[in-house]
Amino acid sequence: MILAFNLWDTIVSVLAFVFALGLIIAIHEGGHFFFARKANILCREYAFGMGPLIWKKKKGETLYSIRALPIGGFCAIAGEELEEDPLKELKTIKLVMENGKVKKLVLNDKKNVFNDLCELEIVEYDLFDANDSGNLFIKVIENGNEVTYPVDAQALYVFVKEVKQNSLSKQQVIDKYTEEIQIAPHNRTLGAKNKRQRAMVMFGGPLMNFVLAIVVFFVAALLMGFSDTSSSTLGEVSNDTPAYAAGLQENDKILELKAGSLSSGELKDWSGISSFMSEYKKEKDAPATITVIYLRDGETKSTEITPMVVIYSISMVQDLSDNANVKIGELSEQSLAYKGGLRTGDIIQSIKYNDKEKTSEYVLVSSWKDVYNIFTENEEGYLMTLKVLRGSETVECTVDPYSKELFEKTQSVETTAMLLGVSPRTRFNLGKSLIYPFTEFVGSLKNMINTLGMLFFSKEVGVNDLSGPVGIFSLTSQAAKQGFGTLLNFIGFLSVNVGFMNLLPIPALDGGRLLFLGYEAVTKKKPSQKVETALISVTMILLLILIAYVSLNDILRLIGVK
Repeated sequence: MILAFNLWDTIVSVLAFVFALGLIIAIHEGGHFFFARKANILCREYAFGMGPLIWKKKKGETLYSIRALPIGGFCAIAGEELEEDPLKELKTIKLVMENGKVKKLVLNDKKNVFNDLCELEIVEYDLFDANDSGNLFIKVIENGNEVTYPVDAQALYVFVKEVKQNSLSKQQVIDKYTEEIQIAPHNRTLGAKNKRQRAMVMFGGPLMNFVLAIVVFFVAALLMGFSDTSSSTLGEVSNDTPAYAAGLQENDKILELKAGSLSSGELKDWSGISSFMSEYKKEKDAPATITVIYLRDGETKSTEITPMVVIYSISMVQDLSDNANVKIGELSEQSLAYKGGLRTGDIIQSIKYNDKEKTSEYVLVSSWKDVYNIFTENEEGYLMTLKVLRGSETVECTVDPYSKELFEKTQSVETTAMLLGVSPRTRFNLGKSLIYPFTEFVGSLKNMINTLGMLFFSKEVGVNDLSGPVGIFSLTSQAAKQGFGTLLNFIGFLSVNVGFMNLLPIPALDGGRLLFLGYEAVTKKKPSQKVETALISVTMILLLILIAYVSLNDILRLIGVK
C-alpha cells in the first residue's frame, strides 16, 4: 500500500510539473509566435522542450515539435539570429520545379537519393532579396547553357544527410534522411520589420506570461474563494493542526480567547481573533496554552489549545504530538535546521546567540513559546546554538537563520509564526476575484525584484540558493498536494518569474534583444548582427551552464548531500 501511495504521489507530481511548466513555456513561446506571425515573419519551428526531437508535425510553414528536455522551448523566427547561406560553398545543386518556379533546392545529394534530378552548376543566385524587389532567382548551367529560374518565396532547402540503410525504399530514405527548411527572403525576416513590430515580437513572450499569471490567479480565486471575516465561525479544520488536536471543528463559533491575564473579550468577527494572537505573541510571559470558549450546536464549550510554533527562518516546526516537551517535528533534509545538525525528535533544552556582537549565555526553554520569543528577537539572523536532547545524549547544534529583512522581502512572510490552525469560512466573492489577480501579480513581481536584489546585494543569498528545473519540480509537487487552487497560484507566481527573468538585459534573453533595439533607437543604426549573434551564443552557453549547476545543487539537496 505504501509503495502504491508513493507511486501515485510521484505520478501526480510529474503530471503537475509537466502541466505547469508546459503551460508556461507554451504560452511564452506562443507570445513570440503570435506577434511574429502578425508581422508576417517566417516561423520555422514552434517547440516545447530542448534537445533531441520526440514528436513533430508540420502545419503550414511551421513545424510543431516536442523535444526531450522539458526545461524550455523556442520559436525559430527567421532573422532572429545571423543565418548562414547554405549555398555559399556549393558548386552544384538539384532543383525541383513546379509551374516554372523552383520549389525545392536539394543540397549535397552525394548518395544520389534524388536520382531523377539533374546536378546543375550554380552560376549566380539571390534567395534573400535585400531590396524587397520580389525577384528571387537562381542561375545555373543546364545542358551547357546558362538558365535563370525564378524561385518561389516559400521554396524549401532540402538537406540530405548520410544514408546508413540501403535496404529502404526511395521514399523511406527521403523521409528518414532528409530535412526541409524554408528559405527566408528579407521581407519575411525579423530584421525587415519596423522597431515597434520587432519590439512586440521580443516582448510578446513575457507579455503572455504576465497575461497567463493574471488568468490563473483569477481562476484560483474563483475556485478557492475568500475568507469571510465578518464572523468568528471556523472554516475547515485540518487534522494536522493544534485546533484539531484540541477538538475544534468546522462551523464552531469562537466566543472568547484567554491566556493568563490576556482576554479577547466577546468576539464578534475574525479581527478579534487576529488582535488577540498579535498581543499573545508579544507577551513573553503568557502561558503556553490558550483557553478557547466556543459555541457548537447552541451549546457553549471550552478547550485548551497549544499554538504550533514554526520557525520559518530555519524551516523548523514543533512536534504537535508531544506537549510535554519542546520536541522538534519532521524536518526536511534541505532545511537550515537539518543542515545545522538538528534532527526530527530532538528535544530543545536551551538556546544562545553565537555572534560576537550579540553573545548571550544559554537561555533555558520550557515551551515552544520560549523558542518563538528567542528566534523572533533574532532579526539580524545571527548564528544560534541549540542544546538538544537526542535519546540520552545532549548535542549542540549551530544554525544560521535568515535575517528578518531578507526573509520577509523574499518570502513575504515573517521569520517566525505561532499558529492555532484555524481559519474563517470561505465564500465566493466576484469583486475580490476580479481584484485578486492584479494584487497577486504585483506581489509576485515585487517578490521577484526583492529576491534579485538580495542575490546581488546580500551576503545571505547566493547562486547556491537558486532553483532550477529539479527544484521547480519539487515545489510544484508540494503545491499540487495542497490542491488545484494552490497549484494554480504557484503556476501564476512561476509565470510572473519566467516573464520577469526573460526581460533582464541579457543578450540570450528577450530583454537583451530589447536592449539591442533600444541601442538602435538611440543611435539610429542597427548593431552588428555578427556581434549580436556572438553575444547571444556566449550568454546562452553561460545560462545553460548555470542551469546545469543549479540543477545539480537541487539534486544534491534532494538526496541529502547538501
